Amino acid sequence: MNVRGAVYVVLRGPAGKRDRTLAALKAAGIFAERSVRGPETIEAFFHGGDERPSPRFMDACAAHVAKALIGTDFAVAETGTISTAAASRRLACNRRTGEWLGAFIDTEAPERARAETLAHLAREHGIDVADIELRDPPEFRPPAS
Repeated sequence: MNVRGAVYVVLRGPAGKRDRTLAALKAAGIFAERSVRGPETIEAFFHGGDERPSPRFMDACAAHVAKALIGTDFAVAETGTISTAAASRRLACNRRTGEWLGAFIDTEAPERARAETLAHLAREHGIDVADIELRDPPEFRPPAS
């Protein structure tokens, strides 16, 4: 996916509950990852296929995340859009099970960096690198109101 127009939702909460919260988001089908902003921060991403998402779409993304956060001690801190096309991201999935491995892979990163990331991810999940497949994220369609 070209990340231009993707909506990000920044979540903040206790660093000690980050991994459990990531698991809850994953179970809800939300694509999220640890943020470089700090150990108490998670970022969730959505794409509706539009380079200029509407405020209504952004609100729907935040509401979807907020619902999944109930009981986690994390909360939505901010929402915004990615306006640059500097990188393309794909989901790392287990080729055999289809399960998302909880990571986004920057397909424009140098090949060596990508290979190191995939090797680490494979070790973390006890699979071979060959069993990792990169997929485009599904588009998010908020429920009609």
